[in-house]
Order: sequence, then C-alpha cells, then structure tokens
Amino acid sequence: MKKLIFVVFLLLFTQGAISGTMDERVSEIEGNWADVREAAVTADRKNIFLQLAEDITDVVVAFPSQAEPLILKSAILLTMAEDASSFVALGLVNEAKDLLQKAIGINPEASQGSALVTLGVLYYKVPSWPVAFGDNREAEAYLLKALEVNPEGIDSNYYYAEFLLEQGKKEQAVSFLNRAIDAKIDSNDRTFKMKIKEQEKARIALANLS
Repeated sequence: MKKLIFVVFLLLFTQGAISGTMDERVSEIEGNWADVREAAVTADRKNIFLQLAEDITDVVVAFPSQAEPLILKSAILLTMAEDASSFVALGLVNEAKDLLQKAIGINPEASQGSALVTLGVLYYKVPSWPVAFGDNREAEAYLLKALEVNPEGIDSNYYYAEFLLEQGKKEQAVSFLNRAIDAKIDSNDRTFKMKIKEQEKARIALANLS
C-alpha cells in the first residue's frame, strides 16, 4: 500500500505577510525539513522528522488562526509516512488530511493553495473505503479549486495533469503539463529543488504522450 499511497509531492509555500515571529519560526523549520527531505536517507532521519513535527506543533499552538503552520505540519507528517509501516503510515496520512482540511477552512488561498493541491493528491492516491478515504471526485474538486487559486503554479498544474493521466484523459492533460513546464520558479524559494523535479516530471510525462 505504501507505494500506492506516496509520491514525491510534498507541497510547501512562499511565505506571505504574516506575523514576523511566526514567519521566522516556520521558515526555519521549513528550511530544515527541505534539507533533510532532499538529503540521503540516514539512521537519524526519523528522529529529525519527529523533532521537526514537535517544533511545528508548537507553532500551530501559538498561532491557531494561521493556515501556514498547519500546512507545513501536514507536509512533515507525510514525509514521515513514507518511511513508516502501512498501518502507521495510514494514521499519519489521516492526521495530515485533517490538518489540511483545517488549513483550508482558515484560508484556502494560503501558501498559494498548496493545501488544496496536497489534499487533492491524497484523495486520488490513497485507497478508497474501507481501507482509506480515496475518492476521485473529491480529488478533482480540490485540484480544480487549487487551479482557481494558483492557475499558473507548477504544483496545481502538474498534479491536476497527473490526475487526468491516471483517469486516461491524455489530451486534457497536455495543456496543464505545458503550464507546469513553463511556470517560473523563484530561486530563493526554499523548495526550489522540489519544484525543479516537478517540472522535470512534467517534461517526462509530456514526452511519453508523444
């Protein structure tokens, strides 16, 4: 089930104008998460992510009305799920889902709609009931909302294209793959390397359609 559930899709954000204290704390944790996420797997990886999860939980508690800490915590939990057993992983995924839904309830446009994208991806990647909550209709609804929030984003376009490809809708996917490929990436974005990889996946997917 692990391979069915997880893809490299963890979606982070460019910080907006929030409280300076929260911004600094979230930025530091996000940077640490991105560094460990991209580094080679080590024996300490699990403990590092556990500490990051504790750190971001403190921020969530301190800033309960902000969506960004919830989004980052969900990303950390989903990363932890990649290395966990199927049973533990499903629990982490369900917790991440709840955090994302809460973040969307606070501000669906936070982090350029990344909570909408991530939740959409979860809905089409996890198994359906009774194993989990997978639902293609819910997936498409969230992904389309993400496109409304961020129509030119790499994440919003690439993952909707991936969803369409999994539904066998190849012709419809082409335009969204092209938008993902053409999207600009801020070199100062702490998830720059991840976004480059997403663009490369979009290029490969488009080439495979030729």
